[in-house]
Parts: sequence; structure tokens; C-alpha cells
Amino acid sequence: MSEKRISTIKKCETTRLLNTLESQLKHHDWFYEYSDDSRYYNSGLREFTQIWQTIEQLQNLGENEFDQAIDMYKKYKPVVKTPHEQVVTK
Repeated sequence: MSEKRISTIKKCETTRLLNTLESQLKHHDWFYEYSDDSRYYNSGLREFTQIWQTIEQLQNLGENEFDQAIDMYKKYKPVVKTPHEQVVTK
């Protein structure tokens, strides 16, 4: 296979995985760990595992793809601040 063909396949796979990851992140129940219902907890844990499997697939494609995945993860993961939390600056 030519180098150009391999590059094209890698770009297509990267795009597919990034689209999959974005969909997973948008629809994930980020607060599943707080559920009293084991069905919701297990469903959320399964989703979370699938998210990390997708991120690992992107990591296998390259460092840049992994960085994109982590940036997207940080974009969608909610930040929950507690009332007693203090902000520490540099």
C-alpha cells in the first residue's frame, strides 16, 4: 500500500473515531456514580468504559490524535465545584 493511501485511511479512521467519541461524550451521564439505582450506575460505567476504549484507539493512531481526544474529553466533562473549594492561582 502506498504511503498516501495509508495516510488517507488513517485520516478517515481518525475522523470516524473523533465523531464517535464526541457522540459518546455528549450523551454520557457524567453523574452515574451518584445513582442509587444499579441499572443507571452499570449503564454509566459501561458508557465510561466505551469512552476510554475509543480514546485508547485514538492513542494507538498517534500522539496528536490522543491529544485531540483528551481535549475533547475535557471540553465535555463537567467541572463540579464544591461550596468550600478554594481556587489556587500560580
